Amino acid sequence: MKRWLPIGAAAWLVVAGALALAEEQRNMSPGMATGMENAFPVPFRALQFQNVVRFEESNRGDRIYRVEPEFRWGLLRSGFVSLRAPLAFGSGVSRDSGSLNVQGFYNTSRETAALPATAFVLGTTLPTGHDSAGLDGLIRGILTKSAGWAQVNLNAELNKIGAAQPAEREYRYRFGAGADFGADNLVRTGLFVEQSESKGEVPLWRMQAGLFHHFTPTIAVALGAEVGLSRSAPDYQVILGYQHTFEGFR
Repeated sequence: MKRWLPIGAAAWLVVAGALALAEEQRNMSPGMATGMENAFPVPFRALQFQNVVRFEESNRGDRIYRVEPEFRWGLLRSGFVSLRAPLAFGSGVSRDSGSLNVQGFYNTSRETAALPATAFVLGTTLPTGHDSAGLDGLIRGILTKSAGWAQVNLNAELNKIGAAQPAEREYRYRFGAGADFGADNLVRTGLFVEQSESKGEVPLWRMQAGLFHHFTPTIAVALGAEVGLSRSAPDYQVILGYQHTFEGFR
């Protein structure tokens, strides 16, 4: 029964957001309702603060609370840098809780009538967290294409684990596909598959949906839900997000 509650909540969010469909929304970051990212940067020279809170029940029944504050700076017209410090509380907490994630985003091409916008992300995780060891790295490719009032996104990511144990994978992939609809009320969806940490476990399949709402041009909130589609994935997750963009540094 618990597994179907997030699906019902996600369906309600889709219906609510569909009532306010409009022009495409730029700069959609992972964590704001879903884990999908589009190929558009934050505004040039803007500072953006984002905080995501997650409540998760794992496939083993553990309850985990996650807090993920993040700062972004529009260093370039086509790119930005970000600093994130995710924290986790509760049983079954990841050993990387408190590690610093540093990433650089760059938009490599603009969207045209025929071709999607493209971007890539390079990042590293510093071993500053609980029980963390080694320097991790990641590379992510992003494609974004608008189709009417919808915006389709594809994400492909490869992670390099710096201090993987013998039973753990050194390289892990993650793929995501989703679509966003609307403007001030933005419906977000995503389907993800990623390799598990342990070599003996099957890939994790997740489905997410949620609503992203702009209160003002610079302040937004998000509400999302996730359900695990494979036995290795968390049973469900509820996602709350807040985002504030400061553009007075031009």
